[in-house]
Amino acid sequence: MDLILFDADFHEIGPATLEIDVEVGDSSASNDFELSTVLSDFSGFYIPGTEVGGIVEYRASVSNKAVNTLKGWTWRGLLSQWIILPPSGSDYRIVSGEANAVIRRLLAECLGGFFSVPEEDSGLTIGSYQFKLYTSMLDGLMDMLSEYDYRLDIYAKKTEAGGRVQVCCRALPAKKLEGEYNNDLGLTLTFTNDQMGINHLICMGKGELQNRQKLDLYIGKNGKVTTTQYYTGLAERQAYYDYSSAESLAELRKSGNEKLKKLAGSKKLRIDAESVDLNVGDIVVGRYRETGLVVEAPISKKIYRISDGRMTIEYGVKEDT
Repeated sequence: MDLILFDADFHEIGPATLEIDVEVGDSSASNDFELSTVLSDFSGFYIPGTEVGGIVEYRASVSNKAVNTLKGWTWRGLLSQWIILPPSGSDYRIVSGEANAVIRRLLAECLGGFFSVPEEDSGLTIGSYQFKLYTSMLDGLMDMLSEYDYRLDIYAKKTEAGGRVQVCCRALPAKKLEGEYNNDLGLTLTFTNDQMGINHLICMGKGELQNRQKLDLYIGKNGKVTTTQYYTGLAERQAYYDYSSAESLAELRKSGNEKLKKLAGSKKLRIDAESVDLNVGDIVVGRYRETGLVVEAPISKKIYRISDGRMTIEYGVKEDT
C-alpha cells in the first residue's frame, strides 16, 4: 500500500507514512478524512488504484505543538458538494445513453471538469432516467446506477511520469455476495429482525371531518410499502398520520410512504469483513439458517483506518434494509 502526497497542482510529492481515518459512501457517510501529522507542505493524498484520497481543506495548528490536524473531502465528498440542475426551460434533468458517456457529460459540468471518465463501454445503457430535483451529483449518480444494479467506481491514478494525479469515475456492475457466511470466509454477519414497528398507517390529508382525504398504507410481505394489507389480526400494528396541508392524494401518499418507512419494523445486517473486498454499492444477501431470516444489504459506506502503514476497513450498510 503506497500512500502518495501531492501538491496544489496535483503533482506527486512522494510517499509518506500517515495515520488517517477516511470514510466514503453514500449521503449517509461523512465522505471526509482526518489526519494528524508534522508534515504541512502538501495539498492532498491518494492511494493509487483506489478511492482512498482527497484534498486538504482544513488545517489546525497549535503554536507550541509540531503536529497539525488536517481534514478534507474525499472524492465522493467533492461530488456531494455539487448539485445536478435541470436544463434551462426544463423541470427535471433527464439522461439516457451508455452509462459512462452519461457520467462523462454530467461530470464535464462539475467542479471545472476535475473528474475523468475512462473511454470504455460499461455494458449498461440508461433508458431514460429522471434525477430527483436538486439532488447532489453523488446521490444522483449512485441512485441512477443502483436502478440497474450497477455502482459508482472511483479511483485515482497518475497518468504519466511527471503528470498530474487523475481521479476517475465509471459505472461497474455491483457485486452480489449471497449465501451463509462465517468467519472461515472472512465475513461475519450479525442479523437483527425487528417486528415491533408499525405496519398499517392511517393517513389523513386536507378536508374537513369525514370529507378529509384518507389513505391506508401497509407494510407488505417483502417489507415494501403498499396499499394492500398483509398483516392482520394480532400481527397488525396501527398508527395515525395527520398531514392536513397535503395538496393532493399523491402528495399524501408520498409523505405517508416516508413516514411509514420510519415507523415500520426492519431487518438489519451488520457486516464485519476481514478478508473480503467489498465496495460501496455492492450487495450482501445474508441467510440465517436457524431462523430462516434473509436480509439484503447494500454497502453504504467504507471506513478506512491507516496506521503504521497498515490499513483496516469497516463496512456500513443501509439502515432501512
